[in-house]
Order: sequence, then structure tokens, then C-alpha cells
Amino acid sequence: MTHTIIIETKDKKDFELIKGLADRLGLPVKERHVEGLLEKQEAAFKNLVGSWVGDETGDELAARIHNARNDAPRDVEL
Repeated sequence: MTHTIIIETKDKKDFELIKGLADRLGLPVKERHVEGLLEKQEAAFKNLVGSWVGDETGDELAARIHNARNDAPRDVEL
């Protein structure tokens, strides 16, 4: 029977310590490094979000959006 433990660390010294222990015990180790992935995801998120620049207040903008909605029933045959 094989048992698997997944240990995630951001500290290089912690990683080396744990990997060294596994090596000393003769245990097989599978490494996966995702350096930079989180930073890339954060940068992509920041490119998608921003702030609204305008003369309207938040309440005025919300009212404008609310009043522009079309909630009238439609006569549609499916």
C-alpha cells in the first residue's frame, strides 16, 4: 500500500530539510515547483479589475444601472 503526503512550503530551507529527511529515509520524492504561478495569477487579476472614474457617486451610478434595466415580460415562443 502506498501512502502520500503533500507538503507545501514557500520557504526554501524548509523544503530542503523535508526533502533531505525523505532522502535519508530512502523514500521516493516527487517534486513540483510552482514558483511564479501565484504572482502571474495576481497580475492577471489586477489587469482585470480597476476603479471607476466619473462624476457620479456610487449611489447615483447604482440608481442609473437599476433604472436602465428592462424587466418587462417578453412574449417569446420556445
